[in-house]
Amino acid sequence: MRSGNKKRRAAYRRGERLAIFLRRGIIFFLIVISVSAAVLGARFLAGQFRVREIVVYGNYQLGREDIVGRINVKKGDPLLSVNLEDIDRRLRRSAWIRKVSLKKRFPDTLMIKIEEAVPKALLRIKKRLYLVDGEGRILERIRGESTLFLPVIRDINPKNKRAVSEALKLADAISRSNLSAGSDPVEIGLESYGLTVNIDGEFMKVGYGRYMEKLARWIEIEPEVRKRGLPLKYIDLRFKDSVIVKPVKKLRRKAS
Repeated sequence: MRSGNKKRRAAYRRGERLAIFLRRGIIFFLIVISVSAAVLGARFLAGQFRVREIVVYGNYQLGREDIVGRINVKKGDPLLSVNLEDIDRRLRRSAWIRKVSLKKRFPDTLMIKIEEAVPKALLRIKKRLYLVDGEGRILERIRGESTLFLPVIRDINPKNKRAVSEALKLADAISRSNLSAGSDPVEIGLESYGLTVNIDGEFMKVGYGRYMEKLARWIEIEPEVRKRGLPLKYIDLRFKDSVIVKPVKKLRRKAS
């Protein structure tokens, strides 16, 4: 009796092991089928959703062709396979592009929104002119003859970040004060004592900081200075609460 019971228990255990093996096999088979179906489904969807249109907006300086040429995406490519991070990285290599917003609009459109840098001044280095943005980044070189509508920063090394940054702040203050309206291009330079500016042939020593305050002082007394009709050698705005006006020496002697 005991040997018979042992045989039955051994047979039962073999049956259990076989059942477990079969269940695991079925589960594995179902997983393989599910993964295969997912892969085939993804391939099918990728084949259905293809790029038919690339919409670019927000660009003013850069042409659409220039932007599309940078992204390494062609019409007919699977929209699901388009790598937005790669496109963002490629577009940001352009100094003109500050921000990029990308979106896939199914079934067939890639949307590209561009925020471009805004030119704030021209940087003159060894007779070459470069457009720079408000952070002092060089956007592009200006070639050939051009009409200059932006302030010109003269001979300040772009590596001198402080000087370039201060020159851009001064250019912005001049623009906001409307001091240069209708005049020749403003030229901003750098001397040992700080920034200078030339407006309509008049030379101003400005120094660093408080640019709106300094320009406001000059704007306040300028009408009275003009009444005297004396050619000016320079105007010094560096000192707090004062404006030093230096007439040309020869005319000063005659007047005395």
